[in-house]
Amino acid sequence: MRGWIPAVIFALVSIGLELFFLNYLVGLGFVNLQIPIPIGPFTIPVSMALMLSLGVVVVLVSLWVSVFENLAYVRTGPDREVRRLLYPLRMVRVAALVLTPFTILLFTPYVVVSGWFLGFASSTSGLHGGASAIYNWGAGLRELDFSMRFVISQLIATSGAILVSGLQLWRVRGTRNLMLLLRKKR
Repeated sequence: MRGWIPAVIFALVSIGLELFFLNYLVGLGFVNLQIPIPIGPFTIPVSMALMLSLGVVVVLVSLWVSVFENLAYVRTGPDREVRRLLYPLRMVRVAALVLTPFTILLFTPYVVVSGWFLGFASSTSGLHGGASAIYNWGAGLRELDFSMRFVISQLIATSGAILVSGLQLWRVRGTRNLMLLLRKKR
């Protein structure tokens, strides 16, 4: 499992998530602009939304790698067998830490303004006041151009993944620095 294979698997999962999101938006009415790029005698159509999505995948993979490198062997002890068991578990944990907030924030603006969610929120007595606020917010969001909504949701989701990854790195580095400080005082 060590090496590039886990990073490739994570990248493929991230690409699959981005393609699913892009397909979801095309189903909602998003017009995917394609620009023809001439390469020799051929012209290759390049999707601008797909290029943005692949750029986000690069950010996600780099976040995953940096968080995983800092978390792989923290507090595992000197035993090789324990480290060998914890390595893949921590790899999956970090992947979940990066992809979960990204996925939730990516789809939240579209789910919150959907008709079934607004119907559910207005029918539930506890959410009735919140439903009108969500509806007013959603009306403002629906006035935006579809491409602008796509870019905003990508940026918000990427910022959320960066924030969670940064908090995880801060927690790990803060723990390391605290342990070094405690060792020096002894």
